[in-house]
Amino acid sequence: MAGLSKTLRGKKVVFVFGSLDLGGAERRGLLLADYLQKCTGAVVQVIGLNDTPGRLSSLCDQLGISWWGVRFHWGLRRRVTSFLRAVQAVRRGEPDIVLSYTRVPNLVCAWGKRWLGAKLLVWNQADEGLLLNGSFAFRVAAEAPDCFISNSMGGRAFLMETYGISPDKVNVVPNGVAMATPRLGRAEWRSQWDVALEVPVVGMVANLSVYKDHDTLVRAWGRVIAAGWKQPPVLVLAGRCDGTEQGLKALAHDLGISEQLKIIGAVDDVAGLLQALDLFVYSSRSEGVPNGVLEAMASGLAVVGTDIPGIREAVGPEGVAYLTPVGDCDAMADRIIELLREKAARQQVGQTLRERVEQSFSLEVMCRRSEDVIASAFRHYQRKD
Repeated sequence: MAGLSKTLRGKKVVFVFGSLDLGGAERRGLLLADYLQKCTGAVVQVIGLNDTPGRLSSLCDQLGISWWGVRFHWGLRRRVTSFLRAVQAVRRGEPDIVLSYTRVPNLVCAWGKRWLGAKLLVWNQADEGLLLNGSFAFRVAAEAPDCFISNSMGGRAFLMETYGISPDKVNVVPNGVAMATPRLGRAEWRSQWDVALEVPVVGMVANLSVYKDHDTLVRAWGRVIAAGWKQPPVLVLAGRCDGTEQGLKALAHDLGISEQLKIIGAVDDVAGLLQALDLFVYSSRSEGVPNGVLEAMASGLAVVGTDIPGIREAVGPEGVAYLTPVGDCDAMADRIIELLREKAARQQVGQTLRERVEQSFSLEVMCRRSEDVIASAFRHYQRKD
């Protein structure tokens, strides 16, 4: 927008995340933080509501972004103390602008807004209301932010319908994708998994939490394997293990598919991993527009996913035929089997999705649109003061 290009120069912008590790929301936020620091002259800082360094803090070091963590516990006994500690940590950055991401940081920054010292608070909605509700405490929090950025229409609808937020305060900025150069090739990745090049491989890239519903995917995989194959396909699950992996391994053992399941943990070379797959799957119960799906699309992979608004937005009309009801392992298995057995159709869908992500989910557009929203809101609230 004309006249906004210098608004953020020299302004202190503090990003608040739930931890110093890396998930989809953190990845999106860090891409924006890097852009604001390099392209607008803003002074960017990152705070994690956890004092254990992780992949997010390591990337901050690489990008020259200041960061720190704070001990935080959401449990009732220590919630008040943790809340005060977190507010103090944000205030320490002397922010002009605070951008909070995901449920706990959004609530903490909203409840503590008057003590943060910031002129502008931006609530980032990265899902369709996961773990939020219409309770009094949450409604009070939702009244505090000066503006909202949602990465999906579903998230925007949730905020307006649940909290009565004015439509002009809720901005939709779709996630943007910029794939890094692969570090390892298809053959090298498959060698690590001990999987031959000709074996079909399906993968999901998402942290292993209950909300991603890997359980349904593993149950679907049991049905896929039972369909009969000359060379049984392999399922690869990549992402930070948050405690559900042992249950998934036990489930795979009970289903007799342990040899066809690879749980490989967090991965830095996502671009390389995606090139080693034949098909991408995403079983989440609640999302905005998930980075994992967009990255798979950018790699030219067909996507089987759950039929939720955020994934519908991602794949568009070209990909909805391969979306299945949440928790329906039979339907998911059917779509996987169909695409694995129809190579031409799979490749055509993948090419169509690649073109869609190039047109609609550009990283440059995401960053510029976010900058415009933040700068416009900052100037608006400066004039009010």
